[in-house]
Amino acid sequence: MSPTRPRALRAPHGRGQALTLALLAAGGASAQVPPPAPIAAPSPQPAVQLTLAQALKTALEQNPRVQQSLLTIAESGDDRRAAAAALMPQVAAQAFGQRNKYNLDALMGLAQPHGPEVVGPFNWGQVGVEAQVPVFDLSLWKKWRASRHAEDAARAQGRAVREEIAALVVGQYLHALRAAASVKAGESRVALAEALTQLAENQQKQGVGTKLDTLRSKVQLQTERQRLIQAQTQRTTALAGLGRLLDLAPGTRIDLADSLTAPTLPVGGFEAAYQAGLLQRPELAALDAREKAAESLRQAAQSLRLPTLVASGTYGSTGLQSQPWVNTYQVSLGLRVPLFTGGLVSSQISRAKSEQVRVQEARRDVRAQVGYEVQVAQAELDAAAHEVEVADLAVSLSTEALTQARHRFEAGVSNNIEVINAQDELARANDNQINALYRLNQSRVDLARATGQLEQTFAR
Repeated sequence: MSPTRPRALRAPHGRGQALTLALLAAGGASAQVPPPAPIAAPSPQPAVQLTLAQALKTALEQNPRVQQSLLTIAESGDDRRAAAAALMPQVAAQAFGQRNKYNLDALMGLAQPHGPEVVGPFNWGQVGVEAQVPVFDLSLWKKWRASRHAEDAARAQGRAVREEIAALVVGQYLHALRAAASVKAGESRVALAEALTQLAENQQKQGVGTKLDTLRSKVQLQTERQRLIQAQTQRTTALAGLGRLLDLAPGTRIDLADSLTAPTLPVGGFEAAYQAGLLQRPELAALDAREKAAESLRQAAQSLRLPTLVASGTYGSTGLQSQPWVNTYQVSLGLRVPLFTGGLVSSQISRAKSEQVRVQEARRDVRAQVGYEVQVAQAELDAAAHEVEVADLAVSLSTEALTQARHRFEAGVSNNIEVINAQDELARANDNQINALYRLNQSRVDLARATGQLEQTFAR
């Protein structure tokens, strides 16, 4: 007699069959549902190809700081026109009417024999023009001169902003060129490492090389690939920074039309560059204009003690409402002599003198800064030029050493340790050459910035 299966064990078996049928039914139902349509990938944006001159032009046209400086220049022009308007005649049209009733005793200042006599009420009016012009007001003239110098200072400060933005854009463009050159050199080294790895594998198959040689070649290949990835990342970030300076849409692809080469070096020594900086630096031009504006304001404050002469007049038609009107005019010439101003003149003179002293100290600081920047940029430019010569020679020697080591390995005279060492030396020589070219170009930028010629040098 077979033992009876417990009831607790039979029940799950029935539920398992039901669950299995339900899953099969669900699977069949899900099989009938069509798969979701694939999401279309967004079409890539067209790449923007830029030379250094085009990038600089784009930045100077679109950068927000440049636009803000243009607004400041426009506002200074408005201030100049407002100061000039105070020297021009002020003309206004006028028309009014009145209803009057007079006491003749009050008007005449004498009592009438028959008691107060009242005239009116009557209506009268006047229509005409009124003009006023300062004939002699030296203070207004000096304030207008000060506003002109302030506008010149704003324009010079706007050029300083353009030079600053140009320095940022050119520096970022050179940084991107260096990263692009590193990527190109990395791709070349990866291709070379792949060829040497294939050579090591062939040498091993032919019994000339060893497995250790193959492993060394593969390790070197992975090292070069890692360096290439790092160079590609640096290029991506450098191009993103350039797009930010150019105010391009995020994600815009940029292709650099220029390459990292040795620039044309300027002719002349430190003294010529220093004098050029003193003549063309916009900061010094802005300080000169500010000093002239402060001097004009000081003279305008002193002129407040002088008499002022103002001419005014009206011309129009006047008459009673019920009678014919006649043409009338009035001309006056007024002289105003200030006797007491409550310290206003002395305070304005003191403030203008303080501004002059402040500008003189700022100019002395900027002149010293120009000398320092020119001296440092000139020294770095000379050093970078020699570094490029040394780096070029190092690349040539490293390439020849790698060729010799490769031939020795192919001939089976030595293992590939010499090849690996030659690859590392060539990689360092390539990096040194790229960095030397970058420093040479950046030193040229620094010298142009120190002499105030950055935009005109690189915008062509």
